[in-house]
Amino acid sequence: MELINGAGRLPEEGRPHYIALGNFDGVHRGHQAILKAAVEKAREAGGSSAALVFDPHPLIALRPEHPLTLLTDIADRAEIMSELGLDYFIVEQFTAELAALTPEQFIRKILINRLGASGVFVGENYSFGKQGTGSAETLVYWGRELGFEVHVIPMLRYMGKEVSSSKIRSLLLSGAVGEAADLLNYYFFRQGKVVRGYGIGREMVYPTANIASSSRLLWPGRGVYLTSVDNLNEGIYYGVTNIGSRPTFSDHGTSVETHILDFNGTIYNYEIRICFLYKLRDTKTFTSPRQLKEQIGRDIEKGREIIEKLNQEISGRSNSLQAGCNVLRSL
Repeated sequence: MELINGAGRLPEEGRPHYIALGNFDGVHRGHQAILKAAVEKAREAGGSSAALVFDPHPLIALRPEHPLTLLTDIADRAEIMSELGLDYFIVEQFTAELAALTPEQFIRKILINRLGASGVFVGENYSFGKQGTGSAETLVYWGRELGFEVHVIPMLRYMGKEVSSSKIRSLLLSGAVGEAADLLNYYFFRQGKVVRGYGIGREMVYPTANIASSSRLLWPGRGVYLTSVDNLNEGIYYGVTNIGSRPTFSDHGTSVETHILDFNGTIYNYEIRICFLYKLRDTKTFTSPRQLKEQIGRDIEKGREIIEKLNQEISGRSNSLQAGCNVLRSL
């Protein structure tokens, strides 16, 4: 898959282009259905498939007073989409000029003139154009008028739940990382550089990797989680990750700390990826560091039991925990 900055840079190639439209935050199962439909159509027609997204996210640009924390940044989305067989991932800068385009102007200027779209693929709740006045039905109308195909993909339900970015955000904030993974089709992950903490964990014989958290990206709700840890250049490890404050030490700022099981190396300034597998417990305040140390020991023991159980459940399948958390469960 090739990353392209700007719709006007999509190669003409002399073959039809099939474009998936949406912001695809999270690239969840519903998004994957749209993207796979575009890929399949392009292959049938001997054309190319592409996804078009805007950066920054239109809701962030248009409503700065209502900050939106994203499930995935552009790099995350590109990585997940690359597993779906797309030919191109197009990132278009979202500007005031673009926001002012009427639905018809957007179709003519972006879809026809810049992308040369032979077909577009959208979810049934897709909106576009000035103040979001364009809809999937608008695209169908103009597709008939201007001669391009429009494929509207119905809202997906999985395991009785509607698959949407907002639903996944809600699940993650409540700590339901397993349910969120079901809707995402992969384990929710975050990555960042390991920074120096206060050294409290090492003093308690449970050293932690402290991750610099971004305010632009959503993290699961406060609690203690079983995680897998990747990008250590030595394989994948498991960890116990605390998201929240350090109330036992009177520190109530947000922190992300991971004790990596069976790992004793030094990884300051390393970029690591943490994948959220299971919530072990809520955060709580202990009366002494000794009580906290004992609780961490119990967390690790519980985590090991869950790891063994999960690996037994998915033994022999390609999406074993050791395979990493960015591997889509089913394609």
